[in-house]
Amino acid sequence: MQEASSILADLKKKNYKPIYFLFGTEALYIDKVIEFIEHKVLTESEQSFNQTTFYGRDSEPSNIVEVCSRLPMMSSHQVVIVKEAQELKSFDYFDSYFKKPVSSTILVFAYKHKKVDKRKTVFKNLLKNENVISLESNVIRDYEVAAWITKYAKQKKIEISPKGIQLLAEFLGTDLSKITHELDKLLLVKGENASISEVDIEKNIGISKEYNIFELNNALGEKNPSKTYKIVNYFIANPKSLFLPMAIGTVYTFFTKLFLVKYAGNADSRALGSILRINPFIAKNYLQYAAHYDMRQIKNIFDILKEYDLKSKGMGATGATTPGELLKEMVAKILN
Repeated sequence: MQEASSILADLKKKNYKPIYFLFGTEALYIDKVIEFIEHKVLTESEQSFNQTTFYGRDSEPSNIVEVCSRLPMMSSHQVVIVKEAQELKSFDYFDSYFKKPVSSTILVFAYKHKKVDKRKTVFKNLLKNENVISLESNVIRDYEVAAWITKYAKQKKIEISPKGIQLLAEFLGTDLSKITHELDKLLLVKGENASISEVDIEKNIGISKEYNIFELNNALGEKNPSKTYKIVNYFIANPKSLFLPMAIGTVYTFFTKLFLVKYAGNADSRALGSILRINPFIAKNYLQYAAHYDMRQIKNIFDILKEYDLKSKGMGATGATTPGELLKEMVAKILN
C-alpha cells in the first residue's frame, strides 16, 4: 500500500505499473492520482488512440479486459481507466487478468465511497500482487481534521491561527475535497506566506466568525444564555446556514470532550491536548468549560442530544416546526 504522494512521484518519473487499484471512502487522493494519469501520462495526441474510460455501472468486465489486452498505437503505453469501479457487476472476472496483465497497459480502478471486502479472494490476490500499486484512502475522523488542515496549510505556505483552524474544522467537517477547495481559495486570495485570520475566513468562505456552531459550543461551554440565543437567533434568521443533524453531532462531540476532561481529573492543558487530540492552546478552554458542568449534567445532555437528533430526522412529536426552532428548544434544555 502506498501514499498518494509516492504514487504521483513515481508517475512523474514515468515509473509505471500495469495496474493501479485506488480505493476507499475518501475521494480526494484517489481523484488526485486519477487526474494525473488521465491528463499527464499520455500526450494529447497519444490519448486519442490509447486512452479509454469506462464507468462501472455501464461496463462489462469482459469488455474492459478485451481493451486491456490490446497493444498501444504509436505509443509505449495505453491507459484504461475504470471510474466508479465499485459499481462493477463482478470483480472476480478480472482475477485471471490480474495474474498476467499486459505490461504496455496501465489499468486504473477508481473504487470510491465504499469499503473493499479484503477477505474476498480477488481482493486478497490483488493487494499482494507485485504488478499492482494500491492506494487506500479513507475518511478521516473528526478529531483529525484540525491536524490535517494545519499540515495542508504548512505545505501551502500559509499560516492560520489555532482558532481559525478550529473554526474551519468545525464548519467544513471531514470532506477533504471540500477543505482543500476552501483552503486553495484562501491561498488564491491571500497568496503564499500569508497569515489567514478569522476575518479572512468569514469574508472568503462564508463562515461567520461570531455566528457558527463553533461559537455556539463556546457559548454553551460558558453557560452564557445571552450569547447562546444570539447565535441561535442568527441560525433562525439564516436557515441556509444551519444543517441541524450536523450541528447536533458537533455539539455532541463538544460535550464528549467535556466528559473526557472531567474523567481526566487534574490533567493539565498539555495532557488534555493529547487526550482530546487538539492543540493544548484550545484544550485550556475545555478546562474552563468543564468547570460549569458536572458528570450528571453532561450525561443528561447526551440524552437531550439523542432526543433532538431523532427529532431533526422527523422522529418524535415536538411543537417546533423548523430546524432553528428545534435548535432553540434543544439549547434551552441544555442550559437549564
